[in-house]
Amino acid sequence: MTDDTVQPLKNSRLPLSSQAQQYLRTLIDGGSYQPGGQLPSENELATQLGISRPTLREALRNLEQQGIIVRKHGVGTFVTHGGEGRLDSGLERLESIGQLAAHQGLRLSVDALKVGQETADRDMADTLQVAPGTLLTSVARVILADAAPIAYLFDIAPAHLLAPTDVTDTFNGSVLDLLRHKATLHITQAVANIVAVNADAYLSRKLCVKPRQALLLLEETLHDDKGQVLEFSRNYFHPSFFRFRVVRR
Repeated sequence: MTDDTVQPLKNSRLPLSSQAQQYLRTLIDGGSYQPGGQLPSENELATQLGISRPTLREALRNLEQQGIIVRKHGVGTFVTHGGEGRLDSGLERLESIGQLAAHQGLRLSVDALKVGQETADRDMADTLQVAPGTLLTSVARVILADAAPIAYLFDIAPAHLLAPTDVTDTFNGSVLDLLRHKATLHITQAVANIVAVNADAYLSRKLCVKPRQALLLLEETLHDDKGQVLEFSRNYFHPSFFRFRVVRR
């Protein structure tokens, strides 16, 4: 079976794997392959592009790391849902993942919820502006959209601000929302850093991705109206489901 959509690559100075990656990305962005649709088999694609299977695999691996496609062993290669179902946010807005989903009509759920307590070591004490040994509450969980894991979130805060009992059966996955509902706290800003990281073995299991899959890491501290740090979070997002924008003025 052949696919007339795919044509042999033209001569270029770029490596063949880069040409194949760009060409397939163009076909996907142009709608030749729809979100959720299956690409031809590796044999078919390699033959139609006029390249070897190892070269094609390198191109597909790069596209998968970018969150453009997903390869399912023994099943095939599929286009991710891309913009459909993707949570889109400007980083200038202090919104929880639940609020983002609500704006776009998406329903999220929480999985693998783990609430614990620990004492602050020196590094975390510096981050939270508390004394070493201060009792802290941590909340780790996986966020699902339509049963697919899209984010792994970890928050930690002083226990006098966030107690384990605050995380009830109605917890929607957002510690930000929990803290906002406390009358004594007035959250005014967050300081965030966002970087690209590769999934380690732990994150690959939690998010059902291959080791070294590219993820977006958002590290953030929440602050009150007096500048006091209220909590620290480390959030890993699957790039297929998230797009962050920065507005510069």
